[in-house]
Amino acid sequence: MELNFNEEQIILRQTAEGVCKNYADLNSLREIEGTELGYSEDFWKQLIQLGLTGISIPEEFGGSNMGLLDSAILSEEFGKALSLSPLFISSFMCASLVESFGTITQKDIILPNIASGADIYTLGLLEKNSSFHESGINLEIQNKANTLVLNGSKQMVPYASVAKEIIVICKYKNSIAAAIVPMDQADVIHTYQANHAKTSMYEVEFNNVKIDDSMLLIHENFWSVWELISQKCQILIAAEAAGGSEKSLYLGRDYSLEREAFGQKIGSFQSIAHYLADGLVEVEASKLMTYQAAWAYDNQRDISSLSAMAKLQACKSYREISATTIQIFGGMGFTVEADPQLYFRRAKHLQNSLWGETYLEQQLESAFFDKTRKSD
Repeated sequence: MELNFNEEQIILRQTAEGVCKNYADLNSLREIEGTELGYSEDFWKQLIQLGLTGISIPEEFGGSNMGLLDSAILSEEFGKALSLSPLFISSFMCASLVESFGTITQKDIILPNIASGADIYTLGLLEKNSSFHESGINLEIQNKANTLVLNGSKQMVPYASVAKEIIVICKYKNSIAAAIVPMDQADVIHTYQANHAKTSMYEVEFNNVKIDDSMLLIHENFWSVWELISQKCQILIAAEAAGGSEKSLYLGRDYSLEREAFGQKIGSFQSIAHYLADGLVEVEASKLMTYQAAWAYDNQRDISSLSAMAKLQACKSYREISATTIQIFGGMGFTVEADPQLYFRRAKHLQNSLWGETYLEQQLESAFFDKTRKSD
């Protein structure tokens, strides 16, 4: 693995850092948190102008076809700034689904509009009282009087209020498939769902929504391919978590050099210094593991274990470091006026996003025993 970034990657990081500083600072975050839109339109316009909405989309569909390591660098900077936008769900997750399962016509129509930022797509995956497992997909496309219809709901759907279409993962003919459903139908109802991270999340209900064959995304190994897409996206979540934990750590460090107790800066106390030193080791480990996983993907290597380990490590460290930062700030660290709680809430949100700890641990356990059995 090459540990040094090339010139283009350094410029990409500097560009992302600059746009976050100018259009996605913590003051603007406080203004958009908990709103139904859930992101800054000015920030989104900047991402479009810089071509970042097409960073991972093939050039033939209007994107720049950059590697996953490049996207991880971008996600890391967004994590430091706690920036919010539909980029992850639309340009990474939904674009990957269309690229993997879509027909030529579907790709020609959808991917250029995602790459240009003209259209925002979202994903309906989670269901009420369900899980990330394949068995958790119970919403089914039914055939009624020779017409395909969809009835039911999806939970915690990001940016449903601004999405042109939603890609719904569901059952179809005793298999898992997906349907592309326009959001502007009267039979598609979205309701804002409050969440601890105050991001844009919705329940989306489908009431006898007609599904045409041209709206389906079908593949004989749909779930296996979907797991590969999920693993790729977990690396980006890990990168975001690594960036957030680094920024949170330095918030704690800087405050420890200002706050005094017993006539001394608390940063000079050995107990605080040890917390900060341990946190730095965790941050660097998270970043290195994330880079390794992204590099492995770009070099066509198996990432099933690497992605799970990267997400587990980065998200766990993020939550612990952000909690420590709150403690360093003392009683005010818990207040909404202070910055540390912003990072702590986002840490927990990322930890539960796209496979929680238990499911990731199960995946690692299965992969380990599968390899052990093969070697016996």
